Amino acid sequence: MRHRRRRVRNASQAAPLVFGIYPGGAAGTVGPAGTTSPENPAKRLAALQQLRAPGRPFVLHLYAGYTGPGGWSADAQVGDEIRQYASAGFQVELALTYRPSDGGSAADVTGFTNFVRDTVRAFGPIPQFVSLQVTNEANIGGAPNASDGYYTGAEDALIQGIIAAKDELRADGFPQVKVGFSWAYDTRSSESAFWSYLGHHGGRAFLDALDWVGLDAYPGTWGPPLPGNGLADGVSSAITDALHTLRSTYLPLAGISGQVPLHVCENGYPTGPHRTEAMQVTVLRAAVNTVQRERAQFNVTDYRWFDLRDADSSSSSFESQYGLLRDDYSPKPAFDVYRQLIADLS
Repeated sequence: MRHRRRRVRNASQAAPLVFGIYPGGAAGTVGPAGTTSPENPAKRLAALQQLRAPGRPFVLHLYAGYTGPGGWSADAQVGDEIRQYASAGFQVELALTYRPSDGGSAADVTGFTNFVRDTVRAFGPIPQFVSLQVTNEANIGGAPNASDGYYTGAEDALIQGIIAAKDELRADGFPQVKVGFSWAYDTRSSESAFWSYLGHHGGRAFLDALDWVGLDAYPGTWGPPLPGNGLADGVSSAITDALHTLRSTYLPLAGISGQVPLHVCENGYPTGPHRTEAMQVTVLRAAVNTVQRERAQFNVTDYRWFDLRDADSSSSSFESQYGLLRDDYSPKPAFDVYRQLIADLS
């Protein structure tokens, strides 16, 4: 696919990418979720220390979920983990999912905005807490365990949650925390409706509160079929098309300026049946190098791999094997490849 592009800085003039990873193992699944091998926090921390480049930021992307007015706070879910990572010198960002147990309602939208405010108050004082993602993949329905778009009110939760987060950050004085939301790469006709809804209902308060927009892309796993020109070229084409479509087609429908940076919030390729560890390396290299090449063109500042460790390396489901590590913390070849890419490009 050929794209018309405006004149921009070349890649050498853009700021280096800020890298990171989801440090867990369990993934949101389209099918039933399998078991997760128990975590070893010491081994996990050691692996994360190996991945990051000395003296450069490395961001750990975590998740906490709103399930309703009686659910656990984000602090109760991941507060200890966030503080431990911050003490170890990592930066942290948190994605707040909207997954009300009653399926979603106007009351849940209000409850979610309160959940967002409570989260800001809990973690904003931590200097290493640098980013808050409000909702997760609100454009995607049909996958209640993976994407917020399944739940009634997800678009409103996104809009009101962004506004509430920024309002709380400004009031409490935590300028280091940037606020955004994620979009899962898709090519359905309903995508325009999602972005137009944000444009019609967000207003100036929403646009003024928004610091970044995220892309979740899993070429060769979820989303549009890859072009038939080999795995590496297919992944590169898909990443470029996702960035171009997001920047040039969808963001304008919501009135979001080209000055708002893009983050690659989730990008991964699981191993498993018919998915070799060598294929994971191919996808990782192609994806990172494409984002590196295109970062100035599309104003991409951040990249996160999904994820660190398999949930269950013996599972017959590839959804349990996204990791750069096997479930016993032994590295797959892609672990060292990502470490070297971070060292070279961050």
